[in-house]
This record gives sequence, structure tokens and C-alpha cells, in this order.
Amino acid sequence: MFQNRSRFRSIAATLIQRIVWLAGGCLLVMLVLQGWLTFRETQLRMDHALAEIADNSLPMLSVSLWDIEPEVVQRQVNWLASLPEIGRVRVLASTGQTFEAGALAMDLRGEPLRTLEIPAPQGVKPVGRLELWVEPGYQAEQVLHDTLGIVAGYVLFTVLLCLLVGWMLRRDLQRPMQQIARFAAELKPQELSRPLLLERPPRDHQDEIDLVTQGFAQLQSDLRSHIANLDQMVAERTQQLERLIEEVHRLSITDALTGCYNRRVIEERLPAEIERSRRYARPLSVIFVDIDHFKTINDGLGHAAGDSVLRDVGALLLGQLRTPVDWVARYGGEEFLIVLPESDLDHASRAANRLREMIEAQPVHVEGRLVPMTASFGVAQCGPDEGVADLLARADAMLYHAKTEGRNRVSVSG
Repeated sequence: MFQNRSRFRSIAATLIQRIVWLAGGCLLVMLVLQGWLTFRETQLRMDHALAEIADNSLPMLSVSLWDIEPEVVQRQVNWLASLPEIGRVRVLASTGQTFEAGALAMDLRGEPLRTLEIPAPQGVKPVGRLELWVEPGYQAEQVLHDTLGIVAGYVLFTVLLCLLVGWMLRRDLQRPMQQIARFAAELKPQELSRPLLLERPPRDHQDEIDLVTQGFAQLQSDLRSHIANLDQMVAERTQQLERLIEEVHRLSITDALTGCYNRRVIEERLPAEIERSRRYARPLSVIFVDIDHFKTINDGLGHAAGDSVLRDVGALLLGQLRTPVDWVARYGGEEFLIVLPESDLDHASRAANRLREMIEAQPVHVEGRLVPMTASFGVAQCGPDEGVADLLARADAMLYHAKTEGRNRVSVSG
């Protein structure tokens, strides 16, 4: 949809064409050759001049160092540094003194151009060392001065060429790229439909900038489609993940057969219930429920009948709770534990008797026959300093007492 059938010509080809028209390769070769020859000649002249300067200065430095005249040495060093060829001078005396002069910005980490030992007026041991650094700009100035007359026309031509190339780069490359950069920096996710419009003079061909603009527009279109699909996919995956997490959590704390909580919930939640009861001085009671003669039902009618009895009892207990305050968990086998926060012993006893009567009044239907069913209950209220084990032990003892007393009854801890 973004295709343009006008012919393509790259910016590089256009620039090369202009440069060939205006410059000419032979002039460039001549300029480089002439500059190199002038540089070599100037370098030789500079080496000769440094040698003469150093040789003429050594006798005076030798006498001054031998006579220990630091002021004279420093004046000589300053004079050497004032010469146009010299950038910096350093004299290292054998006594440990250092005399320096010249450009402070000079990088002295490099090796000096020339290093000479300063002989003593008498004897063979030198009295110091003279180090010379050339002035960085001197050689360039000499080359420029010597070649200025020869290459004046070349320089003018080069300046004109650079101006032309710079103008073309600014018009055809810099300004469009700056517009693209500003557009990309200011583009917001909700503005992906905003087109990229460049301010460029009309042309009868395409170049790289046009291709970038077309590619950017195509990228915007693809991003809009991808983001729309991605938002929908993320929302769907999030909902699925939330449902899955909820289901996994529910399964991890639920007994699969009865729908009540499992033993794990008792271990995790009951200590918190007891702590809350103790902290706020509120009553807390528990009820142990055990189905009477369950082994007889299971052995006589089969495990399917036993499962039906457990399911029905679990459903009945769940239906009578003050959800979500009270909760019930399958303790194991045919035993259930009912936890009643905010309930004292009297309220828990009445709740247990009500549940006992309901279980007795609702026989279980198994393969077309009614199976009578009863349950025994043990009730205990949490004491001030009682823990989980002691509370469950008292409730279990009451359950055992109810069974030994003939089953189908409620036994309450005094």
C-alpha cells in the first residue's frame, strides 16, 4: 500500500556525481603529492635547524651548569623556548635541578624530538641533559606557508566543494533525519496512526529517506495490529491464569470427595483462629463429627456406598455453616472437624445437636435403597492458654465418650 513506482536514486550516487563534476580526481592527486613533498622538505630543514640550535647552546649551558649559575641556565632555556621551532625545553642538571620553559600545555609524556648530553668544561662526565620538543604547529605552519602559493586554487576549489556537499547533506539528509528523529521521539502509543510527513523539496525520484519513511509507516501499521491482538491475548491469558490459580488453590485446600476443607487447612488455619480468639478474648469452639458404624456400611455395601455417605454428610455440614465464619474440614476417614469462631460452648453444643438430628433424619440413597445414618459428636471450647493439640485432644475425647455411651449423641467438654 506504500509502494511508489518512481525511479530510485541513492543520495550517495547524487553526491558522488556532484563531486566528480566539480573536483576531478587528478587535482586531488596533485594536491596530496605536493603537500607530501613540501612536508618532507620542511621536516629536513627543521631537523637541521634544531641541530644548529642545540650545538650553539651547549657550550653556554655547559659553562653555566659547571659554574652553578641557575639564573643564567634559566635565561638560556627561556631563549631556546622562545624560538619558533621549539615548543618546550627542559634541562636536567646532574645535581638534580630541572629547568623548563615553553608551552605549559605541551604533552611531555612523549619522547623529546632531540636529547643531547651537556658535557662538562673539564672532565668527561656530563653536567646535564638537554631535551627539546618541537613546536606542534610550527611544521604545519611551514608547510602551509611553503605550499600556499601553489595550492591556493586547490584550496578555493576544495572550500567550494565542501560548501556544496555540506549544503546538500543538510538539505537532503540532516533535516529529514532530524524530522524523523523528532517524530519518533514524540510518538505516543495512542498516536500510532499519526503519519510521518517530511518537509522536503519535490523530486522525480526516490532516495533512502523515502524508503525510511515508507518503512516507518509500515512499521506503525504492523505495530497497531500487533498491539491490538496483543492486548486481547494478554487479557485472555490473564483471565485464564487467574481462573487456573483460583482452581489450583481451591483443589489444594479441598477434599475431593466431600467438598470440605482438607487436613492441610486445619494445620494452617486453626492456629490462626486460636490466636485471634486469644488476642481479642472471643470464644472459639470445635466439634468433632464421626459417622457411626461407617466400617459396617463400607464393608457391607461397598466403597461406593461409603463414598455416598461421606459426600452427603459433608454436604449437610457445609449447608448448615455460617459461611464464611464457620468452616468444616475432613479430618480423616469418616471424621469431620467443625470450627466455630465467635461461638461459646453452649452455642456449639446446640449446633452439634441440630446437626445430629438432621443426619439421623436424612438416610442415604444407595442403589435404590435407603441406608440409615447417624453420627457422634464431641464438643470443646478453646481455653485461655490452650493450643491446637490440646483443644483437638479434648474434643476427640468427647467424641470417644459419645461413642462409648452408645453413639448418635453429643458429648460436651465441661
